[in-house]
Amino acid sequence: MRPSTDLIGRDDLLRQVGDLLAGGGSVLLYGPEGIGKSAVVAAVARPGIHVLDPFEHVRGQAAHDIRRVLDFDGVYLAAARTAQRRALGAVGRILWRFSLVRVRELPDATLKRLVAREIGAGRSIELPDPKWVNAVVALSKGRPGFAVEMARFAADWYRRRGYWPMVDLAFAATREDATIRTLAVDRLHRLHKAPR
Repeated sequence: MRPSTDLIGRDDLLRQVGDLLAGGGSVLLYGPEGIGKSAVVAAVARPGIHVLDPFEHVRGQAAHDIRRVLDFDGVYLAAARTAQRRALGAVGRILWRFSLVRVRELPDATLKRLVAREIGAGRSIELPDPKWVNAVVALSKGRPGFAVEMARFAADWYRRRGYWPMVDLAFAATREDATIRTLAVDRLHRLHKAPR
């Protein structure tokens, strides 16, 4: 498995979260979809730390169980799209037990490096036109998750077909995949909540 490029430009964030966890505190990373929360969680998670990703899907008894673990000095590392108590539902009631860390957008220059590195990582293929990379960065809007997924899709396309796909196609394929994953999670939650 090759190292993740999702963490380029995240050194300060990784250090901050690592320090909070080392001090015995629970941490909630928050920010929009594709911003890199899950990549940071994967990078800093270690044995003894409970991981909740996504945090906003915790309901009922599970939220109560988390509170009990926190009462006994358990440490959680969580990720959510928001840090608003009301939007988090049942788990929002224990939000005060977490240090909140906002995951910010990456600058365009960092995203360009990330896309170029992802496309070239472990492959001997020619990089696309700089305009193509600029378009990927513009559509990503500072979110490395989207940039990486578009780059992976495009590199696979290039390897199979010998030319780079239109950026709009890479974006649509990436968004479609994210939409399908979201619908699958929502469906599982609806089935779990359904009366028996």
